Amino acid sequence: MAPLTDGLTYRRYVHLLLGAVILLPYVALVWLIASTVTNGGLGPLGLVAIVAPATGIAVGVTLVPGVRALAITAARLLLGAEVPEPDPATVDSWQGRRRAALWLVVNAAAGGLTALVTLVVFPTTIGFVFAPWLVLPPFPTGGRAWWLPLVGALLPVLLLHAAAAGGAALARLAPRMLGPTRTERMAAELAAAHAAERALAERNRLARELHDSVGHALTVTTLQAGAAARVLDSDPAFVATALDAIAEAGRTALADLDHVLGLLRDGDGGDRTPPPDLGDLDALVDGARSAGVAVGLRRDGATGTVPRAVSREAYRIVQEALTNALRHAGPVPVAVRVTVEEDAVALEITNPLGPSHGRTGGGRGIAGMRERVGVLRGELAAGPDGDRWRVAARLPFGDARMHG
Repeated sequence: MAPLTDGLTYRRYVHLLLGAVILLPYVALVWLIASTVTNGGLGPLGLVAIVAPATGIAVGVTLVPGVRALAITAARLLLGAEVPEPDPATVDSWQGRRRAALWLVVNAAAGGLTALVTLVVFPTTIGFVFAPWLVLPPFPTGGRAWWLPLVGALLPVLLLHAAAAGGAALARLAPRMLGPTRTERMAAELAAAHAAERALAERNRLARELHDSVGHALTVTTLQAGAAARVLDSDPAFVATALDAIAEAGRTALADLDHVLGLLRDGDGGDRTPPPDLGDLDALVDGARSAGVAVGLRRDGATGTVPRAVSREAYRIVQEALTNALRHAGPVPVAVRVTVEEDAVALEITNPLGPSHGRTGGGRGIAGMRERVGVLRGELAAGPDGDRWRVAARLPFGDARMHG
């Protein structure tokens, strides 16, 4: 008895009857043409003149934009079908319209059958209920017709069960006929893959920013704190300088952290302080020098002409190279050279090898530099070069001049 008490059964029954409403104008048109031809009112040319445009209009109505969207809405509300949302850009494509037209044909056929059965069942039910008091040949009357009211009461129940089954079949069919086409599914999967790829790239970029900026600040701070601890009683002036350097490194790290958190919260960083670039190299070098590292900086060309996108990545590569030198070799001399070419910027950072250079570990420094260079389709070489460690990178400008 569940279909009799379930509201979905009656909604599906209404949907089936809507199919009959769709079918009715076509039946009327065919009847009109057939009766006119039968009565001899049309010649061959007249018949063609009527049938051709009528057929065009009948088919064209099913192919107009919006039919698919209306069919999807009706299937969801009345059939309870779970129809995935098609791509809005292609919802009214010709392939989608043809599938919607085919859906209307299926609905019209199912609705016509439902309406026909309904027109038979309800008069029959009324006749069977009153059969004992009426003469309904070839059925008996009087006491011999006791069973006819029972059959009459059963017929609407069977009709509703049939409507529930037919509506369920249409509900299963609707996602296949009205849902995303194969092309739309492939486009949606491709768009989802691109979105995941962009999210992963953005996550990796933010991880590199945190690693390089905060990692550099912590390395400088650790060296400064260690040096200050060793001369805490003998050289108060150096201790004061080291504390100032630690404070400055902390402020820089907080600014970088604030920028990255702004990207995470706002998506684009809003109006926060922009990340550092090659114009901030002097401050970066001064911070390393305050940690006791003799850093030599040489610039060839105007760094201000480098597009910002490239300039930011170049700054981070120099920063990470200095961090690695401090971490693995200690306070050894480091030579930094920045050469601005016509269509690229070349970086070279060298320092004497330390005891931990070349060891494998869990660090992300060189891997992060490779990722930065790879984004700009540049070149990177990092490794021992004789008795020194050398990092060399070349970052082409490409289209960055227009987007920097």
